[in-house]
Amino acid sequence: MKTYPVPEAGKNAGSYGFSPQASADINVAALQAALDGGGIITIGKPGVYDLNNTVFLDSNTKLICAPGVIFRKVAPYCNVLINRGALTKEYNENITIDGLEISVNGQEAMPTLVYGLRAQLGFFYVKNLTIRNFTCADGKERQYLLYIVTWSNLLIENVRLAGDKDGIKLNNGHDAIIRNLDLTTYDDGLSLCGTDYPSTLLEVGDVYNVCYSNVTDHQYKNIFGRTCLIYTGSWADYKKGNRYDSGDFCLNQGKLYQVINDPCFSAVSSTAPVQESGIVTSADKISWRFIQPCDFYQTNVYNVTFDNCIFEKSGNIVASWIVPVWMWKEYGGGPHRPFYPGTEGNSGSWGISVNNCRITGKNPQVLVNLMGNMKDVTINGCFFNNPRCTVINVDQDSVNQELIASINCCTFLETDSPPATVSDGGKDALPDHQNCPILRRDIEEAGKLVVVHNGGKVHCVASGNSYRGSGFECSVSNNSQLRFRSMDMPLKDLKILKPLIGDVCRGLDGLYLYTSSGWENLSGCFQLPLRGVK
Repeated sequence: MKTYPVPEAGKNAGSYGFSPQASADINVAALQAALDGGGIITIGKPGVYDLNNTVFLDSNTKLICAPGVIFRKVAPYCNVLINRGALTKEYNENITIDGLEISVNGQEAMPTLVYGLRAQLGFFYVKNLTIRNFTCADGKERQYLLYIVTWSNLLIENVRLAGDKDGIKLNNGHDAIIRNLDLTTYDDGLSLCGTDYPSTLLEVGDVYNVCYSNVTDHQYKNIFGRTCLIYTGSWADYKKGNRYDSGDFCLNQGKLYQVINDPCFSAVSSTAPVQESGIVTSADKISWRFIQPCDFYQTNVYNVTFDNCIFEKSGNIVASWIVPVWMWKEYGGGPHRPFYPGTEGNSGSWGISVNNCRITGKNPQVLVNLMGNMKDVTINGCFFNNPRCTVINVDQDSVNQELIASINCCTFLETDSPPATVSDGGKDALPDHQNCPILRRDIEEAGKLVVVHNGGKVHCVASGNSYRGSGFECSVSNNSQLRFRSMDMPLKDLKILKPLIGDVCRGLDGLYLYTSSGWENLSGCFQLPLRGVK
């Protein structure tokens, strides 16, 4: 990552009146005075510093806090720190926050300074941002802990986050190194979002070149949640007579707009949005919010690496997520649909790799879960110590058409299918899945190697793996196709595969080669019939 010089002149915030003994009003004014204009600002005296309003950061700022320095919120406001350029969409550069701890102290509020920037630390239009040795362990349910939008060159390291909302949320940016994290959050420890819900969207754009390493994601209460959300979206040109629901986008005359009406809103449009800022409600009752100048129709997330992480949380670890049409209708348009109807296949994710990670949850987990589009995933050197973990799940409502997957040099301590995790009347055994039927399906399928239920295709290669147990189970339905070009672990049922001549897979009783006559046991014992032939 490219580095930039920081001004050498240092300032001690204490000399401006910033003190654990001072009132929140005095501390806000004193800290702002110290930070104005940038430079190196130190807070050397340990203690709890009360704050009741947002403090702004300029370019070329390095805020260094001694161990034991805590910023405590004592009033209901949103952002503790925010870059000044966020207010005007002007880039700030070269900002470092080192050693800070924030105590939310039960104080939260929705954003008033920048629409949607609902985080304790919020950044919008920022380059070369470093957040190091940061702690926030009492987050509540309304605000993200870190939210960064429209960014480049990001370093987040040595961070501990815990609370009732998401941990780190990154939208529209590229080139991030995130390492040495300890997370205990309600849902997404990390979100990589090309688009978002109307209440929290600032701008849209691709997210790419993200390295996520040495992270431990702990179980939060009994939640069946997510470790990393991958969220993309797409839209079409505005067309009079189209029906638009809350959260939908349209592109008109080089400008992108989003419907921000209340959830469940739906209307046929009669008036095109044309404004260059703000929100306009026309006679058709649609409230269009101007998002940004735009010449593209989709967002993507790509080149994302997870390395040397420990995944303890029950739920979907890497989740490409959407809201299917039936769920949209059932919930009355409440959840956000990221794709305008007819554009579902336009956006996606690719270049996803999971390396040297440990999957150790005590409840069901899915390492890679697909609802949206994902082109490829590589899983290398991972350690699976949870027999109720599905490695790859393509949900029956996924819009994914084809996935190329590689599973190499992994260790599976237990391969036999675990006892059923749910049964009639066994609801108490379920982790908290928020009564979501999609998550319920994930729980019920837990423990399979690969699951494909959407009618799409999955092409796999597996080599160099170690295992204990008798064999692996896969699940395929709805005319889906699962192929292993080569497979070094024993599958319980080769007949569910859709092979091509030359494929080599291990069954329970030996190694099989697929020929024009079907699966042929290379030990010469017997031959399995062609798929579908009895």
